[in-house]
Amino acid sequence: MLKIYSNVSISGQNIVLSAFGIHAGGGLVLLNALIKGLGHRLKAAALDSRYVWSVSPAVSSKNIFHVRRSFIARLLALKKLVKLTTSDDTLLCFNSLPPLRKSKGKVVIFVHAPHFFNAHCGIRYSRITALRIGIERLWFKVGIHNCDEIWVQTSLMQQIMQLQYPLAVVKVIPLVDDNLAVSLSSASILQPSSVVDDTKFSFFYPADGVGHKNHENLLKAWILLAGEGRNPKLFLTLNKDELNAITKSVQCAGVTPKSVINLGWLGRDEVLEKLSKSSALIFPSKAETFGLPMLEARSRAVPIIASERDFVRDVCVPHETFDPDSPRSIAMAVLRFMDAGSSCSATYYSAEQFVSKLTL
Repeated sequence: MLKIYSNVSISGQNIVLSAFGIHAGGGLVLLNALIKGLGHRLKAAALDSRYVWSVSPAVSSKNIFHVRRSFIARLLALKKLVKLTTSDDTLLCFNSLPPLRKSKGKVVIFVHAPHFFNAHCGIRYSRITALRIGIERLWFKVGIHNCDEIWVQTSLMQQIMQLQYPLAVVKVIPLVDDNLAVSLSSASILQPSSVVDDTKFSFFYPADGVGHKNHENLLKAWILLAGEGRNPKLFLTLNKDELNAITKSVQCAGVTPKSVINLGWLGRDEVLEKLSKSSALIFPSKAETFGLPMLEARSRAVPIIASERDFVRDVCVPHETFDPDSPRSIAMAVLRFMDAGSSCSATYYSAEQFVSKLTL
């Protein structure tokens, strides 16, 4: 569930906007909505030279800076905005790039580019793009301490940013354009018919502790679940040394949630009996030549929650799938299975609501 903070307040009635670099895609949609929502509150703005106005600005053209595609030009423009920001203003860095010097006013940075969350790792870019990303990440790291608050769009982004900057104030304020805000507010949201009793759910993973079986991420997922107060049972079949090695590798100091129960080695009949009594087979393996437990679960009509991998689809149709490299993805798949019939309940901000958070 997306967490929304209703007590967000930033001092100042006027907004100084830094938005160079935004000229296309989803960022442009949000920027257009934001400028419309700001209205007379917009004191000054640095916009990309490629930006085309969708609405007439309610600010003098002398306070609108069109910034070309150059790091030097962008640094100078942001420096100028910082000088224009008084103690009664809020400097909104809508392009994920913070000021490199302190401002007299409040500073809010709206972070919505994936490389600031390390989501770019493993992706191949052209040399120019890779260089740009590297410079922007360095810029971000140097300047983030000049910001009073970091605003992001999802709870996952909040968690990642909070881990990177433990002392920062990170809040979830997801902005959408006005049409989407109206559609989302009128869309029906399914809710669970009753409170889910996690103790009635048991998940079974019959596997030894070899690396590709991915017990580490599975245990991390159960730690995440426990942290949210969700405690379904997880049954494992590891020997004592394997369990100790895995728990240490996930930095649990040998401690696992009470809901994780290690049965030790089981014979085949015991495995099949336990599987038949389980709510689901959970199978986070990263690589298999066959995946016999999935066939065994399929033969007994036991639901399967497994990695989204080709080898899984070769032998079964899983009830839920997840990214085996992401403990959070595993945890979310388990929650989807237990909370069947419910959907994501979240609050999104129109431009007017977003601006109200800046100007309260």
